[in-house]
Amino acid sequence: MTNLVCEFMNSYWSSETMNPTTPLSLLTHDLEVRSSGSSGRCLLQRLEDCSLDLLGATRALEFAQLLQGSESESRRVLEELLEWTFLDDEFLLVALVALAPELGHVAGRLCRIRPSEDTIAEVLAQATVALRHTYDLAEGERIDFVLREASRKTRAHQRMLVRHNVPAVKIPWDYDEAEPEVELRDMSEVVLSLAVDSHVITLGESSLIEATRSGRRSLEQLARESGDSYNALRMRRSRAEDRLRRFYGVTEVTK
Repeated sequence: MTNLVCEFMNSYWSSETMNPTTPLSLLTHDLEVRSSGSSGRCLLQRLEDCSLDLLGATRALEFAQLLQGSESESRRVLEELLEWTFLDDEFLLVALVALAPELGHVAGRLCRIRPSEDTIAEVLAQATVALRHTYDLAEGERIDFVLREASRKTRAHQRMLVRHNVPAVKIPWDYDEAEPEVELRDMSEVVLSLAVDSHVITLGESSLIEATRSGRRSLEQLARESGDSYNALRMRRSRAEDRLRRFYGVTEVTK
């Protein structure tokens, strides 16, 4: 681990009065520590040098908290900040704290209950990766991109754990209804038939994918009718769709 990363991680524990609760509160505390003294003034100066409107903030933590607002001005400045997060780890920290309420909401949706620290940590990790790639997006797209990537990739991670029988948050049977794990690029019979003829998927798997991804049937309905468990059907479909991805040479099959 480099000295820079060590310093970044150790700052979580730099206060004797710290009372850690969740990864999100750790980030907020870290920024609070970094906002004090000359290092905080230097961070604000670097933000100003990027022509960012500090919205009257005098400390980096205050700036991040102002960006949590839903006002159009706050969202505009946050979009501008996300153009620079690839450049500076402390800019990235400010962005994560600014997005903390929305990332917490993402974690809550993924768990359907109070999110575990593991889920929050995974959401933060995926958001951090996404923030490294927001500089080449147009303004107005960056916030949505980070939240979407954090949700999508954390969901994929959860499913991987379940697939390998690793204890994880229970995935409800209706998990796919609002946000499908995989959206089919083309629901035509040709696409699925070609995969069946090439022995990539079976005819039964093709019928399962077409019925559930088209919205005609749900996995829960098919499970009740077939006598198979919901999880068995979901895993069967997931494995078949993994083979479809590889067969069509894409990382994600999309509409």
